[in-house]
Formats: sequence, C-alpha cells, structure tokens
Amino acid sequence: KTLKTVDGLPIPLTAAGKAALAANAPKVAATKVDPAGVDMQACAPFGPTRIMQQPYPLNILQKGKTVVLSWEHNHAWELIYVDQQDDPKADPSYMGFSVGRWEGPTLVVDTTHYNDSTFLDDSGLPHSDALKVERRFRKLPGGKGLQIRATVTDPVMYSRPWTVSVTLPETRGEIEEYVCGLKTMENRYTRVRD
Repeated sequence: KTLKTVDGLPIPLTAAGKAALAANAPKVAATKVDPAGVDMQACAPFGPTRIMQQPYPLNILQKGKTVVLSWEHNHAWELIYVDQQDDPKADPSYMGFSVGRWEGPTLVVDTTHYNDSTFLDDSGLPHSDALKVERRFRKLPGGKGLQIRATVTDPVMYSRPWTVSVTLPETRGEIEEYVCGLKTMENRYTRVRD
C-alpha cells in the first residue's frame, strides 16, 4: 500500500526521491512473504510510518519519563523519552530515536536517527538520513480507537513536509506472539475471516 496524504495531494518526491523509489522496487519485492516460504527481509522492523499500515495491534505503556510503543508486527518496539532532548550521538536504527511530550491528551513524538534499511510505506517510499517524523497519538472520543498523524520532513527526498493519518481500532487483550513469516500468514488468514 502507498501512504495517502491528508490533503489528498501526491507525495511530493524530489528528483532524488523518484530515483530512490525506483531503486527500491527490488527491495520491496523481497519483503513480500510468499506462502510457500519466508524471505527474511520481511522480518526486519518496518520503521514508524510503514508499521502504521499493518493490521496488527499496538500497546502503549508509560513509566515515568519513558513511553514504550510495543507493536505486534515483528514485535517491534520503540522507546520514547518524554520531556528530553534529541541525542545527537544516538545510533541509527530501524525505529529511530524518539523524544516526546504531552500536549494535553495528545502524545507528540519526534523521531530521527533512522538507519537506511527502512521504507516509509509498503511501496518503498524512500528516506535519507535527514528524515524527521513527527507523530501525534490521540485517543478518539469514547476510546473508539487511536488516531496517529505522522508528518514526514526530508528535504533530500521530498520537496515539502507531508502528513498522513491512520486510525487503529480499539483492541482488548494483549499483543499476541508473532513469528515472522508463519505468524504473518496465520494472521492474514485469520483476520480476513473475522
């Protein structure tokens, strides 16, 4: 799936972004899970915008000045350091380095320091090491779900910042065990029937 902007405009790729998107096509194909087998590239964490497209739950836990996002998909997790500053020495990683703050009931998370092994969506939208993503997590009225708005800023790959939004449904229960490849196929078939 390709992310869709909230303003309905096309993703504003620069010339470098278009070239990188075309170059990512073979890598995207390698992340597709074939029911007959598993390509281990599909088992790498997806990064904080691509993971929003997956049909799996998210748990959010806060203890003191740390928020933990625990995604069922590939059991990816993120640490968000609340009311702290970015660490310029943070090692690049799949999910990046995140600092956050509360604006009323909305958790605002700024993430940087990504490695070069992730895409922004399932189609292979690229990013550079200049990528910054601001995500805003807000519970919908009546607890009917969680809205996540993500604003992508990467002047190398995109001519302007752009924003996407997803709503995760309210779930009850715990994150389930996830075995890459096998669980992907089990969940795909189970959730289609539900």
